[in-house]
Amino acid sequence: MRTHSLPLVSALALLAIPACNTGGLQSTTQSGRLNVYLTDAPLGDVASATVTISKVYLIGGSEESGHRFTITDTTAEYDLLTLQNGVTALLGSASIPAGDYTQLRLVVDQATITLVPGVTFLDGSSSPSSQTLKVPSGAQSGIKVNFAGPVHIEPGTTNLLVDFDVSQSFVFRGDPSHPNGVLFTPVLQASLKD
Repeated sequence: MRTHSLPLVSALALLAIPACNTGGLQSTTQSGRLNVYLTDAPLGDVASATVTISKVYLIGGSEESGHRFTITDTTAEYDLLTLQNGVTALLGSASIPAGDYTQLRLVVDQATITLVPGVTFLDGSSSPSSQTLKVPSGAQSGIKVNFAGPVHIEPGTTNLLVDFDVSQSFVFRGDPSHPNGVLFTPVLQASLKD
C-alpha cells in the first residue's frame, strides 16, 4: 500500500504547481489589437509617389530568432502624397500576443513616382513623367520600419503610425528639373499614435 501512496502524492504535487503559477500563464495568453497606420510628409516636384504593399508583419526579439506576427497580407496600393497633414491610411489590424516587439516590416512589391507638370525626366518621358523604381529587398524580407525602442503592445488597442518619409525615400539624380533618375531609398519611422 505504501508503494502506491508515493506516486499518488507526487502526481498531486505536480498538478498543484501550475495552479500556483496562474498569473504567469494569464500574462502569456493575453493579447492586444494592433492597428498600423501610414502617413507621409510633402515633397516638391512630385505629383504622386505610389507604393504597393503586400504584407505587414511585426517581429518580437531579434530578426533571426523573433516570432513573426502578420498584421495583414492583403495587397494594397497607397499614394503617399495623399497621406499628409494628419491624413492616414490603415495598413492593417490584427490581434497579437501582448508584449515587446522590436521590428515592423513592410513588404513593398512596387514603387512608382510621377513628377508634376513641367518637370520631366532627362530621357524625355512624356508628361506626366513617371518611373517605376527598383525596390531594394522590399519584396523579399520587407523594408524595416525603425522604432526608437521596443514597442510594447498592451492588452486592449495599440495604434502604431508609420511615417514613410518621401523626401528622404525618393532621391533625385542630376538636375532637379530634369532628373536622369530617382533612387528609392526607403526611410520609415514608427511611433505610437493616440
